[in-house]
Amino acid sequence: MIRSDLANKLAAKMNISKQEADRILLSFINGIMTNLEKDGRVVIQGFGSFRLKEYEARVGKKPVTGEPIEIPARKKPVFHASKELNQIINRERQTRQVYAEPVQTPVFAA
Repeated sequence: MIRSDLANKLAAKMNISKQEADRILLSFINGIMTNLEKDGRVVIQGFGSFRLKEYEARVGKKPVTGEPIEIPARKKPVFHASKELNQIINRERQTRQVYAEPVQTPVFAA
């Protein structure tokens, strides 16, 4: 599934236009990225959490020549699925909670 598929499903579920659904989805994704960069962690209850993992600089080798190269320090986003998501994926849970109405409070501050 790609972003446009998610936007289409969101539009159908919320009875809004596909363009509006795509704007909502992009706002959500941008909010995750912004807060991950700022705080290093984003938690979505019942779904999972994103965090930044830091890797130190190290010396590696070029695959073809074997010549040593410096690999700079970097950060990488990592996702950890929640217990509920893992149960759904592994079909351990017979009934899953479906949220009938979206929460009316804003998720991200402007």
